[in-house]
Amino acid sequence: MFDFFERNGAQSFGAILVLISLYLTIQGIARLYFSPIAKFPGPKLAALTYWYEFYYNVVLRGKYFIKIQELHQQYGPIIRINPHELQVCDPEFFDTVYTGPGQKRERDPWHTAGLALAGSILDTVPHDLHRKRRAALSPFFSMASTRRMLPVVEERVEALMRQLVALKGSEAPVNFLHALAAFSNDVISEYCFGKSSHRVEAEEFDPSVHKIEVDSAQASIVSRHLPLIPKILLSLPDYIAVFLGGGLAGVVLQNKIFNADIEGVRNRSSKTDRETIFHHLLESDLPESEKHNQRLINEAIVLIGAGSHTVAWALTVATYHMLSNTSILRNLKQELSAAKKSKGGKALTLLELEKLPYLTAVIKEGLRLSYGTSSRLPRRAPDSVLRYKDWVIPAGTSVSVSIVMMHHDESIFPDSKAFRPERWLEDKSGRLDKYMVAFSAGSRVCLGVNLAWAELYLCLTAIYSTFGCKAYSEEGDRGVLELFETDVGDVEMHRDLFFPEAKDGSKGVRVKITS
Repeated sequence: MFDFFERNGAQSFGAILVLISLYLTIQGIARLYFSPIAKFPGPKLAALTYWYEFYYNVVLRGKYFIKIQELHQQYGPIIRINPHELQVCDPEFFDTVYTGPGQKRERDPWHTAGLALAGSILDTVPHDLHRKRRAALSPFFSMASTRRMLPVVEERVEALMRQLVALKGSEAPVNFLHALAAFSNDVISEYCFGKSSHRVEAEEFDPSVHKIEVDSAQASIVSRHLPLIPKILLSLPDYIAVFLGGGLAGVVLQNKIFNADIEGVRNRSSKTDRETIFHHLLESDLPESEKHNQRLINEAIVLIGAGSHTVAWALTVATYHMLSNTSILRNLKQELSAAKKSKGGKALTLLELEKLPYLTAVIKEGLRLSYGTSSRLPRRAPDSVLRYKDWVIPAGTSVSVSIVMMHHDESIFPDSKAFRPERWLEDKSGRLDKYMVAFSAGSRVCLGVNLAWAELYLCLTAIYSTFGCKAYSEEGDRGVLELFETDVGDVEMHRDLFFPEAKDGSKGVRVKITS
């Protein structure tokens, strides 16, 4: 009897192996020779299997962007980078891929699956559903709404300055990314729920939430290849997740916090003297299916995560370069001082700051070298073919243009790794603005672009109106900023882990504050 089962079991196992081999062979032939994008150039292994990208992005951790640059040099401006996706290295094609609302563009479901944020605006694939969800959020990110929120931004800027001044003379350096992430997290939390955790006032600026956001973004690189992993992990009982610790415990805690915040809004126990994003969403005419807690939790994760990290990293990159290049800091401080003097010493308004050319140039250069996101943002045109030179890209094909590669195109930004605000001042026609796409573009452009610009103007102005550096300071400065064991590797992108990651072992942009 046992011989029968052993014999038949072995036969069944062998049959399964044959079927799997047959399936993989047919799949491979289909991908290589019968795929709608089979004719596009690129390595056969990338066309054959996702394991090619897995090796560079998961095994080597975020190194596929370097390999893709090499592939463009080898194969040309349009290449196939995995079984279903193309990438075009041509800044002039950006507006075709990331076009306005008049033409349908969808996200790539393979990429969004890795985010594990079902129902959020970042996860939404269909064009029409995205438009509906975005329309519910857009009023809160308009220019007019941003202006109404300025007192919140200004109050958090003042709080940050108080904390930095209070740290003057401290032996321990300040991790500027943590400080700036605390500031931007406080602002977007006020926007979402009408309250914040006041991380600016917390010990060491409470970097825990920032770490959760970065860890979650990095995990998406793995889970886009293995989408069952986040589903399994997030289905575990909370006590198991806490026991396992690490990023998973943080995600569970984050979900609990946002769930409580949303319940507070739903039950009107969360008191606020102004309407917030989630007050509006819950009271809107959106269908009830759009108002269940988990979808709103995922929306909060997207809004707060994106709203915290991108602004903070742009400010951090700008801070490093100004403290390592005295002439940039001097030029900025002199422009700010002259503008304030022309107003009789009164504080400058946001409208007035937006007219300062050097300040604007510093911000643009900070955005250019921080990228917004380093991740590919593939789009599909579901109903129409796209044309790139002599190539016809079939409808429904995922295609991207890299923000990182665009921001380092030497034909547009010579000496592209250099932080040089003057390039924006020399550009009298404004031509460069078209190629600075840290907020992406088109119908899925970053929702919070107006708020982000306001934070960048107000926070950068406050820092460099309050502090100088050892080589240059002005009367009235309340301290001096000095880089501590920090170099350019702490702000340059070494890995693409959704957000750009600095060199291995980086301890961040650390600054000592002295008298």
